[in-house]
Amino acid sequence: MEDSSGSSPSLAILRNRYWILRHGRSVPNESGLIVSSLENGTKPEFGLAPQGFEQARAAGELLQKELEEMGVPVDSVKIRYSPFSRTTETARVVAGVLGIPFEGPSCAAVMGLRERYFGPSYELHSHDKEISQQLPLSRRHRNPAVWVFITSSFQFYQLLPQNK
Repeated sequence: MEDSSGSSPSLAILRNRYWILRHGRSVPNESGLIVSSLENGTKPEFGLAPQGFEQARAAGELLQKELEEMGVPVDSVKIRYSPFSRTTETARVVAGVLGIPFEGPSCAAVMGLRERYFGPSYELHSHDKEISQQLPLSRRHRNPAVWVFITSSFQFYQLLPQNK
């Protein structure tokens, strides 16, 4: 079965473009804390750190440039994010840069995008040596100064902190 464009409905989905954005640096990142439960992750005190707001703004500006270069109208953009404070705040900043009303239908929290839950044994504990050895993808394997922005054509941009 074909739609009015002559494409099958299943192929129409393939014309969508997706950008994946990680949240900006958060207060737990700065404190070295694991915050993976929904109960704690949605608390305002576990949102973005000041540097995270700067990173979100810079990512929003890169996305805006990418959309303009690709001829993608901003009114076609949908922003989906987890209900955690750090991702909600990142999405709100990016939406603001793009001029998308955050409270409107183009932005929505999606429960399935939330952080993996490590359980009560790790929740609100520090990324100390013992936990870092138990969690192989922990902070010791990441450079906290680098933030990655991925475009729809899978180009990777590293956003490095700016010296002031």
